Amino acid sequence: MTAVQPTAAVGVEREPPRRPAHGPKGPGVWLRSLIGVDESVLSMAPLDRGRYTAMALIVVNAGILAAVSMFILVQRFGDAPLVVELLAALFWGWIIFSVDRWLIASAHGTQSNGGVFLARVLLAIVLGFVVAEPLLIAMFEPAIHRQVAEDRRVERAAKLSALTSCNPVPYRELPSKDVQSCQDRRLLITVSANPVAAAATVTSLDKQVSTLSKAIDKDMAALRRLERLGHAECGGERVGNETTGILGEGPNCRQIRNERAELLRTSKLTERRAQLAELQTKTKDAVEAMGVVNAEYATQIAREIDKQLPRPEGKIGILEEDKALLALQGQSLMVLLFVWLLRIALITLDCMPILTKRLAGLSTYDRQVADHAAADMETHEVFLKHAKAQNIQGRVDALRLLDEHERDRRLRRERSEAEARNNQDEHLKQQIRDLAARLKGNPDLARD
Repeated sequence: MTAVQPTAAVGVEREPPRRPAHGPKGPGVWLRSLIGVDESVLSMAPLDRGRYTAMALIVVNAGILAAVSMFILVQRFGDAPLVVELLAALFWGWIIFSVDRWLIASAHGTQSNGGVFLARVLLAIVLGFVVAEPLLIAMFEPAIHRQVAEDRRVERAAKLSALTSCNPVPYRELPSKDVQSCQDRRLLITVSANPVAAAATVTSLDKQVSTLSKAIDKDMAALRRLERLGHAECGGERVGNETTGILGEGPNCRQIRNERAELLRTSKLTERRAQLAELQTKTKDAVEAMGVVNAEYATQIAREIDKQLPRPEGKIGILEEDKALLALQGQSLMVLLFVWLLRIALITLDCMPILTKRLAGLSTYDRQVADHAAADMETHEVFLKHAKAQNIQGRVDALRLLDEHERDRRLRRERSEAEARNNQDEHLKQQIRDLAARLKGNPDLARD
């Protein structure tokens, strides 16, 4: 069936087909190009320009927010020049922007399924948490720093108490159970001052003084007893059964005096008293030395304990700030709610590019992109078929050319073989003629 072509009215010009309206050049074109929008396709759906411009602004804002977050993080916890911090912040913002741009650009012309959308949302949530945490720490900085100072004070006090109990001053020997516990917690401190040896020296000298004093006291008691019995016996005083009660120097009186003299000779009280005095002097010196050692020990222990105690001042690390923020959330419901609301808001802002794309559904531009993609695929298939046909034709031509080369080679070989046979026959004939001429005796005729 032949289609009937409409005829234009006489004297009326036919209106040309309407072409897509190209928008004005400006920042909007540049912004939309950031999220992979093709202006030649979008010009067929001019009503979608505002939608994709706003979407591009969301992606740019997410990148700027990520750069600000990283700048706060690097400036707070890094020790680098300002230029390096800015470069690090810009690099991180560029990464977040690139990821969001990919999330949007890869969704043009399609409506992603649930699994792809969920994966993209999870990626956006992870990036949102990374962006949100430095901003939260910056917003709660005064309260966080106060909490960090309190945590450090409590930690310092607990560490000081543990170190002091494991390293008592003045030194005393701890039970084996406490020693094992302190050793397991790495709280035992070793210093050069040795109060154990000083105390052992004093204890040894005290023991020697005590033993010698007891021996001297025992001999002195025996000597006093003999003196009392001698006075009583020689004076005629009756002391139980130990004296006779007879006045005068009798045998018993002389015997008691002999025993007293023998005791004085064998006990060596003078030498032992001198030895006791010397031991007492050494003990006094050892006690003074022990006091010096204990003082040095106390000084060294205090110095080592101070080295091991956490400093209340100094730079605050991100882990401390995060721990302090968690503590503040546990102490105040308002802080907990505000932190999570702000975190959700920042995460939502980072998820906005993909959320807006998903919630808005397929636009006219998306359908046109899908149509262009289908047309490109058809064109690609035609190109492949054409290329395949050309490839087949090229192979056929190559085979034909190969056959021609083979035929020419065969003909040349046959021609060469024929010429060789002719030459061989001619040479044989010449030999026959030469032989016949020699047999006839006319060799000159054979050469002619």
